[in-house]
Formats: sequence, structure tokens, C-alpha cells
Amino acid sequence: MRIFLAIIIGLIGGFVIGIALSSMIGIIGMTIFNEPIGIKYLSYYTAILCAIILPIVDHKGRVKFENQ
Repeated sequence: MRIFLAIIIGLIGGFVIGIALSSMIGIIGMTIFNEPIGIKYLSYYTAILCAIILPIVDHKGRVKFENQ
């Protein structure tokens, strides 16, 4: 259950981070090149990446805490 919750939180958090990052890239592109630039589907990529990384980090932290 804890892993499933970490995956869901990773998906939601990664999606929000991807939207923010995409907006920042677009703003920088408009400032420097006078045209919007970006990575297509960046929010989906970051959501998947965070959904993979967050349970791994959570597990490592839990194992480290149990060994103390």
C-alpha cells in the first residue's frame, strides 16, 4: 500500500513539476529567441520519472532508518 501511495504521489507531483518546467522553458525561449520553445509531453515524462524514483527513494530511506 505504501508503494502504491508513493507511485500516485510521484505521478501527481511529477506532472505538476513538468508543467512548471515547461512554462519556464517557454518563458526563457520567448525571452531569448522571441518564439516559444519546449519539449512535447514534458509533464508526462516527468510524471513517469517521479513515479519510478519516489518509491525507490522512499524504500532506501525506510531501510536506512530501520538499520539505525
